Amino acid sequence: MKKFLKIVSIAALMSAMTNNVFAQEQTKKDEDKPGFFKQAFIDMKESAKRQREIDKANFKAQKLETKAFYQEQMQKAKARQEAAKERIEKAKSKKK
Repeated sequence: MKKFLKIVSIAALMSAMTNNVFAQEQTKKDEDKPGFFKQAFIDMKESAKRQREIDKANFKAQKLETKAFYQEQMQKAKARQEAAKERIEKAKSKKK
């Protein structure tokens, strides 16, 4: 009878240990997999980071396009100034 009780107690102990191991594994899996709201906030954070990078790139592109446009306008304005100076010089030389 003592042997039987000893076997039963060992079996119960092993069963409890097995259940404990399974519970720890399940907890570990749950920790690796975030909940719905946590995952939603993680996704929003990543999305905001990507959007910020896109906004920065768009701002830089707009800034460079504006600078190019300004330089083109300056070239046209300088060409018009030179043409006007030449016309003034021609007009002065004809008066004499």
